Amino acid sequence: MKEIILLKNVNLFDVENDSLNHNMDILIEDDTIKKVGKIDYRGKENLQKIDCSEKYALPGLFECHAHLALLTSEDDETKKKIMEDFKITNENEPEKQVLEEFVKVGITQIRDVGGPLENLKHIKIKISKKEILGPDIFYAGPMLEKSPLLWDEHNQTLPGFTVAVDSKEDAKKIIQKLKNKGASLVKTFNKFDLDVFKYLLDQAKEHNLPLTHDPGTTFFHSIPVDLGIDLGIRCFEHAKSPWAAVLKDNLKEEYDQLIDADQKDKKNLVNKIFNLKLDSISSEKLQKLTDKMLEKDVYLCPTLHAFIYMQEKKSEEQNKPMLDILKKLNEISFFFTQKMAKREVKLLVGQDGLLPRFTFNEMQYLKDAGLSESQILKGATIYPAEWLGISENYGSVSPDKKANILILNKNPLEDIQNIKSTHLVLKDGKFVFQ
Repeated sequence: MKEIILLKNVNLFDVENDSLNHNMDILIEDDTIKKVGKIDYRGKENLQKIDCSEKYALPGLFECHAHLALLTSEDDETKKKIMEDFKITNENEPEKQVLEEFVKVGITQIRDVGGPLENLKHIKIKISKKEILGPDIFYAGPMLEKSPLLWDEHNQTLPGFTVAVDSKEDAKKIIQKLKNKGASLVKTFNKFDLDVFKYLLDQAKEHNLPLTHDPGTTFFHSIPVDLGIDLGIRCFEHAKSPWAAVLKDNLKEEYDQLIDADQKDKKNLVNKIFNLKLDSISSEKLQKLTDKMLEKDVYLCPTLHAFIYMQEKKSEEQNKPMLDILKKLNEISFFFTQKMAKREVKLLVGQDGLLPRFTFNEMQYLKDAGLSESQILKGATIYPAEWLGISENYGSVSPDKKANILILNKNPLEDIQNIKSTHLVLKDGKFVFQ
């Protein structure tokens, strides 16, 4: 017999139409939303009614920039540091503790953008087999870049965290492997030969894997944002990413002359740009870049939390030079986020970490950067579902979609902090928090 749940009289945020619909009913059968509206439930057997009067319903949230594989490290020193840094208490199964916490606060989906394929696949299998409670995970597997690998150190404790793609043959093999191992997307990072990158992008499209790109270090990108958009990339990571593409003409001229120079020869220009901060940016170029993002339906995941969190760590270490750099990067990131929010570029909610509270911190930082509550909530629901190509099953509370639903005590459209006023959470049509 089917399990049937009726959520009655709830105020439902329709993320697709940007409206709050009052006193709605949501009928759930097994793991699927069957009806939304005013529902005649007479004659239904095995019906569990939940009165949600004066409560607020949202689709289960996405965390859009996580690195869950860090929880799976077998290296004792790395594991200890992660446990201490993130205050994880379950020494035997840290992933079990963290994944349960995500779901119980209403984050029922995670977009993971970098980690060993086998580790992430293993986590997903454990969740699907109900061995542990956790979100639906959509993973990229390893970060892909040209050798030498910028984050090769991670491969010492998490083999396969980042993988070199130096030829078209490498590109073909890794995309086929990602598809075979259950990846839902591709994450490219840092340096690439242009012809190899184009081939990789074509292979990803052929296998129906959306690709998100992190241009890498702050400047001297081999695939800058403007070029990436022209190539067909529809998502970029980190709000600082556009900086190199919108430099004022005099700086861009110096920049272009140093593209192939040694790192030491680039240092003076980098310092000059950092010291200029917002004065280094051409408003006309930013306008054109934003126009292009809107025209091509390009998404950006700002990850504002990342630099703020790193600032806190460097402050504790009293590392003043690095702290100064991070403050400038944070200022630039907030600036780009604010400008793009005003133009209604689709911004995703992602923390660049692995704890649920960081996702809520990111929401507040996005609010501080000028986003409305509606923009933030769409960036954690319908936008990631659309970008991943899974909006037929996720992203809104609509008939025939998965019954991943968050019910709140307070209205999140009035104050984004109300996202933490959890009343109940359903995952696959089952109560996981009530």
